Amino acid sequence: MYSLLKNEPEDEYFFQQTESLFDILGRNRDAETCLALTIAFEKESNSSCKEWKNYLRSQIKTTRAWANQEIHRYHKKELAKVSLLFKQDSCLADSNKFHDDLTAIIYTHLSETKKHFRQPHLVRKKLKEVYYWVALFPDDKLSNSWHPEELHSILDDLGSWQDNQILKERMKHFRKDYLPKPFKEYELLKDFEIKISATQSFLLKSANSKARRWIKKVTDKQKSET
Repeated sequence: MYSLLKNEPEDEYFFQQTESLFDILGRNRDAETCLALTIAFEKESNSSCKEWKNYLRSQIKTTRAWANQEIHRYHKKELAKVSLLFKQDSCLADSNKFHDDLTAIIYTHLSETKKHFRQPHLVRKKLKEVYYWVALFPDDKLSNSWHPEELHSILDDLGSWQDNQILKERMKHFRKDYLPKPFKEYELLKDFEIKISATQSFLLKSANSKARRWIKKVTDKQKSET
């Protein structure tokens, strides 16, 4: 975000360790989310996905070890560097320029988002960035004028869609590449994948409908202000 706002991509090197940490934590989070969704499915269908859960637990154990290792490697030095970068930056002290630059970036993201409603992952990525951009406005009144609670609701739906997509992809990979076909669980996981797809369709329809309404609302606001 900082690099975009400053239009100086070379500043991204300050955040490389942070990006690495988030990537590893994300892998652990994905495995744990897959396990939680699987347990919920078991309760709902009164079934057991024992082999799949064992596979997930082994992934959780591995990724948790990676996360702990990276957390210990991630020193406070990086946060101190980032803090100093912001303190020394004069452009962030100019509230008018900051507001104008931030607003321009948000509307650019929204314009790009409207082209990608058939690509949920990309829509989520763009709107997630917008959510964080909006939170940077120092004035609560300005921030609230973007209706962040509505944007949060859209991101909740898209986040759930993404969680189910990760679950479906990993489950299908496990079923096809590891699980013996004669196992009863093989067909059970196939049924689970069908159920996941139905859930995703509902979430995507909800998210896209809300996103179109929200984008129209905030772009209409822009037109009325110009």
